[in-house]
This record gives sequence, structure tokens and C-alpha cells, in this order.
Amino acid sequence: MFLKNKTIILGITGGIAAYKTVDLVSQLTKLGANVHVCLSKNASKFVSPLSLEVMSTNKIYSGQEQGEEIDHIKLADNADIVLIAPATANSLAKLANGLSDEMIFDIVLATKAPVIIAPAMNSNMWQHPSTLANLEKLEKFNYQIIEPDSGLLACGHIGQGRLPDNEIIIQKLIQALNQNSKSKGKILISAGATREAIDAVRFISNKSSGKMAFALAREALKANYEVVLVSTIEVPSDIKSQIIYVETADEMCAALKKEFDDSQALIMVAAVADYKIKNSSDQKLAKNELSNLELEKNIDILEALAATKQAHQKLIGFSVETNDALEKAKSKIKKKNLDAIIINNTSAFGADTADIIILKKDNQQETLSASKNIIAKRILESCIENSHDIISVV
Repeated sequence: MFLKNKTIILGITGGIAAYKTVDLVSQLTKLGANVHVCLSKNASKFVSPLSLEVMSTNKIYSGQEQGEEIDHIKLADNADIVLIAPATANSLAKLANGLSDEMIFDIVLATKAPVIIAPAMNSNMWQHPSTLANLEKLEKFNYQIIEPDSGLLACGHIGQGRLPDNEIIIQKLIQALNQNSKSKGKILISAGATREAIDAVRFISNKSSGKMAFALAREALKANYEVVLVSTIEVPSDIKSQIIYVETADEMCAALKKEFDDSQALIMVAAVADYKIKNSSDQKLAKNELSNLELEKNIDILEALAATKQAHQKLIGFSVETNDALEKAKSKIKKKNLDAIIINNTSAFGADTADIIILKKDNQQETLSASKNIIAKRILESCIENSHDIISVV
């Protein structure tokens, strides 16, 4: 889990969106984070301190208590990250000008940890020149701002000012934490279906959409891996990794060979055509000429890379079969010297979900029926990071 054992200080200020933080704390805790909540004086009017205490399993702070330790310094020193959500217009002004009249602002001034701010307010307040000026100041402090969403606001206005969904906030936390940590290593991921030219307009290919590979790239980046994506199809703009575009099996093999030596792992998601045309043409062939085509076998990329595989490297394959899938996958693991293989079925092509089996070389098996994002997380945990917590998600 990417937030496991991370200490998150959550500062909640006095806006109506504060009620949403109960679920946010619950989700962060389930992801393994150690959440300490600090309420502003007005925040408790909008959210129950008891609910937050139950969800976080930690005491709730609102002011300095008597004792040997100075609470705001202790929290500031222990923080891996500080999150202010929701941040009102008033709290933005205080943060921008270094005011310290409440405990959460003391923590922000005292911490060396990254600070993320998720504003929520009326749309006119959000667009006011003073708010914009304060945001500009905060960015100069290297505080990260999560822009509010647009929609129907509590005041009845429609516009920008809603607290972003928890999933967006959590993603920003993960990204910020990863920026401050050392890369775990380089992972190669292949994506899409190769195309083997028949002539100037026709080719041999298959139905692979690249969605599983893209999900793996996103999750690997979140987990702070360096990702090199070798793809036959356009990569979504949100995936900020090195991208190498190829078309044929030979081109993909050459690109992967070049990048493999210093990689920790290759996850071979791409669906590579088994055969190519021996006598392909750079002109469009007539219909009667198509019957004279000769096929020749493509290189098996995983077998080729297995020959140069070092002890610390891992090869993960994918297999799509319509019958005897498990036995065929066991044969492929042995033949291609794989560490694991992901057994898929044809219903996964182009879909956002999949039913898979993770089969490891020691015959350990794990079944999942879930979104490709969840599957991607588990593949990384199980096959790359060697988590032995076997789960079955249905």
C-alpha cells in the first residue's frame, strides 16, 4: 500500500465541506496511513471531532495542551506530509501571510514536510483578486494547491469552489510523497497490439487496447518507479513516463532489449503478433495477390530477453487463452523463464475490468475480478515487490 506507515497531518478549517473529511480520514487509514487531525476553532461546527477520532484512531488536536511536549512541534517534526482540507478563503490568507493564531498554522510554519492545500469556498470568493494573490504567494512557498471542482455549491451558486473528490486528494498525496523519495527502480512496460504489414494498407494485428498496460504505468509511477513505456498506440497524456513508440514485433524487441539491462523488471502486456508476412509489399496488393502471402514466425520477445536476464531482474508475462489456460501458462513460465504470468481471457480486451489469475513460477496462484487499476496495484505488489499476502477479489 503506497501510504502505509506515512504520517499525514490533516488540518481542517471551518468550511461546510469539512463534513467530507470523515470519509477522507477513513480512506487514508484503510490505505495504511497514520492520520493526525488538527481542527481549527470553527471546524468543529461542521464536523464531529468524535467521528474523526474514531476513523483515525488518534486523538484530535485543536489547541496546545499542557505537558512536556509541544504538540505542534511534535506533529510538524513527525509529519511526512501536511494536508489542509478544506482550506477556506480566510485560512488561505493566514497561510499566505504567515499568521499563526491557531495550531494548524503553527504546524505549517514549523514543518519541513510537503504542504498540500485543498481550497473550498464560494466561486466568487475563489475568483476574488485577494484570493488569487494569496494563492500566488502560497505557490512561491512551494505549497501544492489542489484546485477546487466546479458544480453546485452549498450556497446555491454554480461554479468552481467544491472540495475535490477524495480520490483526487489521495492521488495528490501519493504523488507528493513520491517526489520526495528515492526511485524504487526502473520498470519496462509494453503496451498495445503490434502491427505486421501485409501491404501499404493492410496489417496483421489483434484486439489489445493497452488499458491494462496504462493502468500498470500509472500505478508504477504512483509507487515511485521510473517507468519506460514501449507502446504501439497513443499513450494517455496523464502518464508522465518515458515513452517509446513502435509498430512491429521486431521494433518492440529492439526497444525493449535496449532498455532492459538497467531495468528491475519487464511487464510484457503487449499482444505481439505470432507471425509476420515474409513477402509484404510497400504497395497495395490486389485481392488475388493476397492468396500468395507467406508467413514467418515472429521473434518471441520474452524468450529473447530471458537469455540476458540477470538474477535481480524479473520477467512478467501475460497470456490470453480460450481453453486449458492454466496448463498453457505453466508451460510458458518454464519455457520463457518467467517469474510470473497473468492469465487473462478475451473479455478483457477493451474493458475497464478483468478476471485474471496471477500465476508465479513456484505455482502460487491468486485470482482477481476487479478494475484494471486494482489489478495493476496487485501485480506490482505481488510480482515486483514480493508481497506474499494472497488475496482473492471477486
